[in-house]
Amino acid sequence: MERRWQNARKIFLRRMLPFFRLFPLESATRLVSGVGRFEYRFQSQLKTAFDRAVRRGAQVLGCEWNVEETSRELAGNHILWRTRDLLLDGASDHRAKSIFDVTGREHLDAALAEGKGCLVLASHFGAHMLPAHWMYREQYPLKLYMERPRSISKYMTKKFGDEGPLSQDKLFISRKSDPADSASSILRAARALKTGMLLFVAGDVRWEGKLTTESSFLGKTFQFSTTWVVLAATSGAPVVVSFCQMGTDGRYHLEFRPAFHVPRDGASQEGMSRWVRHYLEILEEQVRRYPTNSNDYFFWEGIGEHAA
Repeated sequence: MERRWQNARKIFLRRMLPFFRLFPLESATRLVSGVGRFEYRFQSQLKTAFDRAVRRGAQVLGCEWNVEETSRELAGNHILWRTRDLLLDGASDHRAKSIFDVTGREHLDAALAEGKGCLVLASHFGAHMLPAHWMYREQYPLKLYMERPRSISKYMTKKFGDEGPLSQDKLFISRKSDPADSASSILRAARALKTGMLLFVAGDVRWEGKLTTESSFLGKTFQFSTTWVVLAATSGAPVVVSFCQMGTDGRYHLEFRPAFHVPRDGASQEGMSRWVRHYLEILEEQVRRYPTNSNDYFFWEGIGEHAA
């Protein structure tokens, strides 16, 4: 999409969010996604781009989606995804939590009860920052282990203001970090797990340098971070996969799956490759089932090119 149009849309959404928050949250999410569906209908270049991407994704995954219908809903969810958790800013705990349909909470609680901390394995599928928002609202001892997220609620930003050796600021990572900084951040993450915290980390991060492995995703090979595998293997902490689907009902369908453990040999190069691929297969299945929640995946460089 053309940059000037993107900037205009960001300004429009920022100005409209306070108005959208006046509505019931289910209506507010549908209003935001409606902006994307409107763009899809009236922006011919955008419609062409989404249709092409969805058609390629369907061919790669061997699916028979209705391309126009899927593209329209994906365009709507793409806007909602970009707003992160901003619609929940200023909401009471009761109001914010009421928009979630949660399944598998018992898996998260059982993993945490092991006393080794827990890796909550997230991705850029669906409403990817909303599981963290919900866990904050539910008072889970949560830390984010990722690049510092942008365009998030003031509510979540306030959670980053703690101090000390395991403060949230010290757990954010950067692509510009040197090897020493990267090693230190992993040690801090391991200490956070040892104290019994939940660590929210994405398993689909394309990365360069050490602790990476090549793996196929949607028919294209990328270099992915293996940090989550190393942390799970060396700490013994259980891993709980989490997804948050943006539903057509305007609600967030949050799922926690049964925990699994990565054995110590998972930290070997072969082990890291095996476990990253295992997770990406789970993620591909989610995309296959819910393509309208695939966000940017079909637009990753090279995705589906062989199917064009």
